[in-house]
Amino acid sequence: MMVMNFLDRLTLLSYVALNIDILFQIRRIYQTKSSKDLSLIGMTIRYLAIIIILIKFIQLSDVALIAGQALIAVTFTVYFIFALTYFYYRKQKI
Repeated sequence: MMVMNFLDRLTLLSYVALNIDILFQIRRIYQTKSSKDLSLIGMTIRYLAIIIILIKFIQLSDVALIAGQALIAVTFTVYFIFALTYFYYRKQKI
């Protein structure tokens, strides 16, 4: 059975806060139907970093970090897909 200490709980709470920020960004893209103000190169670099960090946390076997980073990875994947979708649609209109 996994027992989480106070720092583990704070870590997960921090990841939840980071996810809330990404969810606001997803909502903004959806409402504006545009990813014009986003850097796809920057998002790609961030996405790769998220995946690399997740792999490292898996290697360390730290459940709180794995859970939090996996949550970030899933949320950022949705964010990235929205951005790419609207980037593609913008290019089709030009």
